[in-house]
Amino acid sequence: MLTGKRVLLRPLERDDLKLIHEWQNDEEVMRLARSQPDHAISMEALAAEFEKVIKGEDLTTRRYGIEEKSSRKLIGWCSILFNAWGKRFTSADVGLAIGVKNCWRKGYGTEVVDLLLKECFGQLNLHRAGWWTYDDHEASIALAKKMGFKEEARLRENVYFDNKFHDTIVLGLLKKEYEKSHS
Repeated sequence: MLTGKRVLLRPLERDDLKLIHEWQNDEEVMRLARSQPDHAISMEALAAEFEKVIKGEDLTTRRYGIEEKSSRKLIGWCSILFNAWGKRFTSADVGLAIGVKNCWRKGYGTEVVDLLLKECFGQLNLHRAGWWTYDDHEASIALAKKMGFKEEARLRENVYFDNKFHDTIVLGLLKKEYEKSHS
């Protein structure tokens, strides 16, 4: 478990499945979480994905439930997705979703990303963390930059939703940049 002041990142459990299914089929939540708001997933497909996570069979991704410490309630989920370009993991993409809408814009995302970056650079000794979002997602870009990420690439008209194409923004943070800002 990764513990912050107000949140705790814990393993996902079977009891979380129904709530996460609800969130993953909420267009507003998924617009912020995955950059593809028109994505929907069946309970069966999510359960199959969940089973791998619960059993520890997905070695390329660490998934966590975001639990609010004061209420002990699940408010979202997050992940570290390893990039296996070589024989060992040297980089990963981080991502999060706050499913409880009255928890938006209250600083939970900042705390979650801080915990994920501590895990990436401290515990896992990764060289780089990545962040993907779309060009209209100002809150995501602002949070990434607040945490030290720098824009590295723009994939022009890469994602289609709301009857138009959107650019995908790729941001990155190197371990040395993270350490410099946290020393």
